Amino acid sequence: MDIQYFVISFTSIFSILNPFGAIPIFISLTENYPEKERLLIAKKTVVYALSILLAFALFGEYILKFFGISIDAFKVGGGILLMLIALDMARGRQESKIQKKEIKEAYEVDEIALMPLATPLLAGPGSITAVMVAMTEAPSFEDKILVIVAILLALLITYISLVFSEKIMERLGKLGARILTRLMGLILMAIAAQMIISGYIGVIK
Repeated sequence: MDIQYFVISFTSIFSILNPFGAIPIFISLTENYPEKERLLIAKKTVVYALSILLAFALFGEYILKFFGISIDAFKVGGGILLMLIALDMARGRQESKIQKKEIKEAYEVDEIALMPLATPLLAGPGSITAVMVAMTEAPSFEDKILVIVAILLALLITYISLVFSEKIMERLGKLGARILTRLMGLILMAIAAQMIISGYIGVIK
């Protein structure tokens, strides 16, 4: 059981989930709902995102094998995708993962929670790639369990962030949220670079 691997996995997943960046969107989508329904939306959003990420974490390796894709090739491709996301985060140019049309169409609690909040905002291509790589690269069964724990912990923090979104936004402000997003972008950039290098070495060998 490698605690360092757990820390790397958690940092990667948490950085891409970026709960502080999701707070403004969550507030804008739920501002007209009473407190009880807002809490329900936060709960369902995290449950849906967890279901999606666990599905890819548990069965992602089989999906790769089905399409004949090696883990090293996936690490290179996934690392490039994460690098692009990290660059946008670090430069403060991260575009919203949801479209205005989707916001207008999301009226009911379940619709808002599933789409666009759970996916693609939280469980998007970046986070799906991160959990798949973390699981397939885990050196032992115990480390795979740690990856699942990392997913649970990251989404638990995300849930807490959504529940207390208004208070957090008041404390951080838009500037504070942007600074945190850029810091997470820098961390994610380093993780993506390591992923690309590791995958490239594996492909060459």
